[in-house]
Amino acid sequence: MKMVRIERWVMNRPHHAQQAINRAEKLLHFVSLKQKQNFLEVGCGSGVVSKHVAKKYRLNVTGVDVDPEQIQLAQASIDAIPNVHFLEADATNLPFPDNDFDIVLSFGVMHHISNWLDALREIKRVLTPKGYFIYADLIFPELIAKFGRSFKHRYGITTKHDLNSFIQENGFSTIHASMTNALVWHHCEFVYQSN
Repeated sequence: MKMVRIERWVMNRPHHAQQAINRAEKLLHFVSLKQKQNFLEVGCGSGVVSKHVAKKYRLNVTGVDVDPEQIQLAQASIDAIPNVHFLEADATNLPFPDNDFDIVLSFGVMHHISNWLDALREIKRVLTPKGYFIYADLIFPELIAKFGRSFKHRYGITTKHDLNSFIQENGFSTIHASMTNALVWHHCEFVYQSN
């Protein structure tokens, strides 16, 4: 789902960009990084995290987003970064072969996707064996999720149980887990490794 104008404005602010880079740096410490690994950012937005990772870690970085305006913004200043490219793609139907990426990162995307489990299945499909999945997003308490699911909407409503079930069923190991509670939802950060 494409962001509305106000969301796009917030997401493209310099302060938000720096927060995303800081979060990526924190979570990348749990990953065994080697130059030339293939790195995918699902829901890359303006591409700040992808560009940072490409420059600092010398990984082969691909950023995808469903919003063509965000992809256009991401492509604006990549001439000096030969190991990064961006393309418009739906997270539920990634245009890559199986086992193509050593690391997949997704920050704040799944709650925008009503069929978020399809997106997670695609991430699992394109991830190499022993690859890393870095995930940060909102998850909802069961009661709020039940209430939210009773309405027709375009958002993904994920619970801790839903996410844990997917992780266990797909053989991921949890390398790092952190959750911050808020009034209506929890903000979670996870680093998983595929089997």
